[in-house]
Amino acid sequence: MKKTSLLILLGFLLAFLNNSCNKKGDTDIKPVYSDVDLPRHELRHGDYFSIPYHERSIELSFAKALDSMNVASHVVFSDAGGTLNHMIEIVPASGRLILALRPGHSLKQGWKYMISFTDKLKYADGTPVNLKEDIECRTTIGNSIMTPAEGNRNSIAIISDVHMGDPRAYSNNYCWFGKNREALESFLTWIHDSSRVKELVILGDLFDEWLVPYTISPFDTAVNISSTHDFFMAVAGAATNKNIFDLLNEIANHDSIDLVYVPGNHDMLGTEEILHAIIPNARWMGGPDGLGKYSPFPEMVFEHGHRYDFFNCPQPKVNPGHKLPPGYFVSRLYAKGMMNASATDIPDKSATGSFEFRAAWDVAFLYTIAHFGMPMPDINAQNIIMSGIDGYSSPMSFNGAEEMYAASIEDYWPSTQAQNQVPVPTPCCFHAIWNGHSDLFSAAEEQYMLQPPAPDHYEVIAFGHTHEPMLKYYAGNGGRSSIYANSGSWIDADQSDYKVRTFVLVTPQSWTGSEIDVVGLYQYNLGQEGGYRAELLSEENID
Repeated sequence: MKKTSLLILLGFLLAFLNNSCNKKGDTDIKPVYSDVDLPRHELRHGDYFSIPYHERSIELSFAKALDSMNVASHVVFSDAGGTLNHMIEIVPASGRLILALRPGHSLKQGWKYMISFTDKLKYADGTPVNLKEDIECRTTIGNSIMTPAEGNRNSIAIISDVHMGDPRAYSNNYCWFGKNREALESFLTWIHDSSRVKELVILGDLFDEWLVPYTISPFDTAVNISSTHDFFMAVAGAATNKNIFDLLNEIANHDSIDLVYVPGNHDMLGTEEILHAIIPNARWMGGPDGLGKYSPFPEMVFEHGHRYDFFNCPQPKVNPGHKLPPGYFVSRLYAKGMMNASATDIPDKSATGSFEFRAAWDVAFLYTIAHFGMPMPDINAQNIIMSGIDGYSSPMSFNGAEEMYAASIEDYWPSTQAQNQVPVPTPCCFHAIWNGHSDLFSAAEEQYMLQPPAPDHYEVIAFGHTHEPMLKYYAGNGGRSSIYANSGSWIDADQSDYKVRTFVLVTPQSWTGSEIDVVGLYQYNLGQEGGYRAELLSEENID
């Protein structure tokens, strides 16, 4: 089977999964304001006008020329605390009004302001201004995050998917991380030194215990690794990683910053004890099940996202006493390809029996082979060295691993979801397989946004896992809006199809006194004049 055929197979399967299982919620968009517009500013989601926080004036354009007599007395500028007319000077100009900030006053970042009019505001021809509701304005935060915050630390920074390896991974070229080391060190220094961030949340896969070539022993006493504990310690001690863990400890020890860790799939075998051996003051938000989630406020939930991924979630039912899923074995093959790729044709591999799992396995397996042009391994040979990881002591074959999962993984899927505490179980295995190839928005929608069937509605949902940085506003049903954010990754750019060095910054209203939660998606880049800084990719807010 040629590489082109494999790409066609992959595209066919993913398109089928998308068409079969992906869905979009209904929208509930408010009508635009009548008779009046803010021509310099964007009307977002039919609901509010977005105003850069540094603006010094707000311009309103009306359908006709206004009666200029006492216009200022009929305009009210306010926030939740009351009238703010003392901050502005109202300047009428034919069919426009300019609300200009007086010297010494400025708009707050991430804040909601209202503009309203009395019923006595009229056009020059004597007809009343037709305004169905007050005009809502919300200010941005944007790239101001690189400057001191207004007041105390008031934001949550979220990163994920750094994928650090042990020293062997760097010396043998099978690690995803390395080229962004200086950028991550700079980012963590900024977290520590700025007055902006109150919590740093790592949504998993900081450590990568999966990306080890199948021909290399995960545990090897010759390099002082005989357990998952030793593996994680080796990752923390690797020369490429050491400064980063020193900085993480400085953040965790900071009096004004919390460091929160939620495990991912590539570090699902980690434990609280292991994390605390490396970062003693970090807050562990995982469990013995290889999963975890964090809700800093009732309206927010953050997790890695592999809980909803058929191929990468813990699979404790298939082989009792073990939790590694099939994605682990494909990762071992991928690591082998990274270490030692060579071009060759690939023989056919039949797929019989359990179609959904076998089709997904074959696509992942064969695509990895084609991606690196590597020789097809003997799928029946006991060539996957396990050495005790997850309790597997004896070597395994790729065919044996496939058969182990194919025998029961689909039958156990309902009980697997129950054990993994999936809020809304997904009966469609294809849908769960698609979650491993999608941006996970549909999973966030199904699990946390829809009401019904979701048991809990959250306004801000953040995942990692897919490596695809993303920010989406969901209008929802019945006005129950949400924001979905994906923090992306910090892996090497040549190992990703997406932007890397990305992070999410959440500024909760509970910490700012605002009426809105603000969510920004950023990329940490090297500036033209030297030095790294955050650059805004997208921003949303929700009340």
